[in-house]
Amino acid sequence: MAKITDHKKNRQSLIDLLEIKEQELENTRQKLEQIRYKIKEEMDLAKQIQEGLIPRELPETANMKTSAVYIPAEKIGGDLYDIIITQRQKIAVLIFDVSGHGIPAALIAAMAKMLFAHYIEKIESPSEVFSEVNKKICHFVKTEQYLTAFLCLIDPVKNSMVYSRAGHVAPLLFNSKNRQITKLDSKGFFVGHTALLPIVEYKDETVSLNAGDKILLYTDGVTEGCNSQGNLYGIKRLEQMFKQIAIEAPQKVLDSITTDHQVFRDGVSLRDDFTMLCIEVGNPDDLLKDSGFSTEEKPGVLVLKNMTEIENTCSFILKEMDKNGFEDNSIRQIKICIFEMITNAIIHGNRNDSSKIVKIFYKITTDAASISVIDEGDGFDHTKLPDPLLPENRIKDHGRGIFIVRHYFDEIEFNDKGNRITGIKYRKAK
Repeated sequence: MAKITDHKKNRQSLIDLLEIKEQELENTRQKLEQIRYKIKEEMDLAKQIQEGLIPRELPETANMKTSAVYIPAEKIGGDLYDIIITQRQKIAVLIFDVSGHGIPAALIAAMAKMLFAHYIEKIESPSEVFSEVNKKICHFVKTEQYLTAFLCLIDPVKNSMVYSRAGHVAPLLFNSKNRQITKLDSKGFFVGHTALLPIVEYKDETVSLNAGDKILLYTDGVTEGCNSQGNLYGIKRLEQMFKQIAIEAPQKVLDSITTDHQVFRDGVSLRDDFTMLCIEVGNPDDLLKDSGFSTEEKPGVLVLKNMTEIENTCSFILKEMDKNGFEDNSIRQIKICIFEMITNAIIHGNRNDSSKIVKIFYKITTDAASISVIDEGDGFDHTKLPDPLLPENRIKDHGRGIFIVRHYFDEIEFNDKGNRITGIKYRKAK
């Protein structure tokens, strides 16, 4: 009888122990579920950070067409791109890829994008931009993560491009004249790798562009896509595909490559983010049409939409006048003229419509300062403006700005439509 009792006690002890272990297992499972949920939350946050940094719409660029495609992989990567129009209307095209995945890569990508945007506005040398961004990232980020990048600065008037490469895959350039593909290669180290900081170097390269040329920028997630046999899509297939369809519009180029990539993978998932940009170069003659300047003169171009931008716009032109030896009095007079011309263009030409732009074309030499302001309005008949000096017009608020502009410029011209005014100020009176 005692043995039976002992057996029951042992059995109950085992049951109790099993229940305890089951509870411990359930507690562990719940903890693991909480950790999994937290990791998922962090990965979702990283994904939101990354996707929030990718432009939803590319900016309207002077005399260029642009398109982009971004397909994220299952893991959170660090691919980012941007197109920035500088105040001097140079078009900066940036693409970069942060090593690693998850929150660290997303945070470094966010920091890098802000740093790039800051220095692109201040520096017109891509290699110098890389140097400054590299110093900052190495100072703030003490990890082994780094990024590869490509940055180019395109002048839409001269149709020239300055670029630099920081360990990134070389973009492809399609020449519309000979229909050949070349790689935009240059020497350059990674950005943000602290071990390379003492020896890091970047180099600018310059290339002339033709109307119709196309530039294809991409990340290694494109060439490293693979099929079920383990074969990579590769640079050769990308080059061949790009060459076949490069005469098409940028969006069609990207659509065709994306489709070919999907066919090649045949259902195999992407291992890394799939990112591409395609830029088509325009004709400078189209940009300068009715500007008062020829392509050979290669004027500077500035664009603005509202009154708050006038001061910065003026500063570019006035600094050039100062460099070319204009007297202070002449510079002050032209500043007044530029303010009047732009104000008229915004208020009377574009009627304060912020969706419309005002373009300023300018050419400053040691002989003369030539400035054109053109709006997107219907124009006006300048011959019908009242003379503000006549007694009957002194209380009328029309014609005074143009009167001042006529007085301070040595020469003034209107286009036939009446939405463009061009003034010339000689350094030495003729």
